[in-house]
Amino acid sequence: MTTAYLLAWFVAIAAGTLPMFGLSVSMHAGRTATVCGYGIVLGMLLTAAVTALTARADTAQAWVQAAPWLVAFAVTATAAAYWMQRRAGRAAPSLDGDDVGYWPRLAAIVALASLIWRGSILASELLLRPTFPWDAWDAWAVKSKTWYLLGHYAAFVPPAEWLPRAGADLYSGPAWAYPSTVGWLQVWFASAAGDWIEPLVNLPWFALWVGLLLGHYGQWRALGLDRTRALIFVYLLGSLPLLAVHVALAGYADLWVATIFGFGVLAWLRWQEQGDRAQLALALICAAILPSLKFEGMIWCLTLVATIGLGALPPRWRWRSALIAAAGLLIAAVIGQSHALFAAIGWVRSGTRIVDVPVIGSLSLSWHTPAAVGIARSLFVQSNWHLLWWLAGPIVAWRWRSLRASDSLGLCALLLLGCLGLLVFLFVFTDAAGWAESYTAVNRLVMHITPAVVTLLALLLREPRVAPIPIRTDAGPDRPPDRA
Repeated sequence: MTTAYLLAWFVAIAAGTLPMFGLSVSMHAGRTATVCGYGIVLGMLLTAAVTALTARADTAQAWVQAAPWLVAFAVTATAAAYWMQRRAGRAAPSLDGDDVGYWPRLAAIVALASLIWRGSILASELLLRPTFPWDAWDAWAVKSKTWYLLGHYAAFVPPAEWLPRAGADLYSGPAWAYPSTVGWLQVWFASAAGDWIEPLVNLPWFALWVGLLLGHYGQWRALGLDRTRALIFVYLLGSLPLLAVHVALAGYADLWVATIFGFGVLAWLRWQEQGDRAQLALALICAAILPSLKFEGMIWCLTLVATIGLGALPPRWRWRSALIAAAGLLIAAVIGQSHALFAAIGWVRSGTRIVDVPVIGSLSLSWHTPAAVGIARSLFVQSNWHLLWWLAGPIVAWRWRSLRASDSLGLCALLLLGCLGLLVFLFVFTDAAGWAESYTAVNRLVMHITPAVVTLLALLLREPRVAPIPIRTDAGPDRPPDRA
């Protein structure tokens, strides 16, 4: 690793971490972990965005082109953070005092040591091999490698547009329309490394895994989990086989989506339970990032924003608003695609399909039994998730009263249930059923919501006598600081 490569890492992390200090001005349990976790991930994504804006003409020196802008942002954020800390409200008491016993603490220490050992193995796997998964080099890295080796940006267009203009400075491929945020991050690190060295280009995936665990640990502590329970759930999250595979075999965008969606849900829960407006802003930032990572990110963005909106409404207005929104979407769909109603009538007669939808395919409302079996096997039989999905149902049933008593956890459960429903609909009722039968995309899309599912289970198992403590005093008269 060169000095330039290490400096590029420092600039990227500083650009994300310093603003997080401004968004987390109150002292609370897990604050340092939260700042570092969110800062690492958001700093890398901010670096990708700035690189895309400033380095298109000279991708070989991308980090040199983008670094001054990131440094200026970091300096400005430092001043803003200092100003916000001077104006911060009262600090929240620490939640470290609860005693959970000798054996649970020992289990947490063993889990943490095991996680560190696992991390060393993942890092060695990543650093000792080139980009390996076919979809990583065929879909995600093809743009970044092309841009870096060309020395400048070149557009990727549909094959039908590229074919008659093959001599022009245009490129095409199966994933020509995919979002390129992750690709620009690879351009940044390739330029800092001085060549397209794939282990160094893919090292952000290991940093992403570290940021995922730190951010979740810090937010769980702020939401009332004692240190022991938080460490145990960090081990549960960090040891999930499919997440580990996406680190060791780096190159996919799915782990980025899972991390940002999980971060957005955590920040929203902080706002719901503690009235911290900075966390609401952070949740909206995470929601806005999701579409730039992957096509499915738009769906998760809409579901998260809808949940944030429902949480901001008084309970008596939520179902009315949901029904009004559903009716509006139905009317818009019928107006936007006039043959939808006639197709629905045809479906009632034939039982085959309603309408064709771009990207998703045909909405064929017929039950795909092999796809349903494939989803069940991927969740409960294959070794992708250990016992996570076996434990989810019993934990929810066991802590049902806690779920019903907490407005925020109830909405979180409704959000995740809706996300699972969307995935089941996609794989069982549409032409995407083949992805579930072949166990390809089904596990990767389920992974998008898995960190948020772990968050729900962790908060359901909070010590009952520990309640989240409001950490801000500026929630306003119409927004109670603790609605749980």
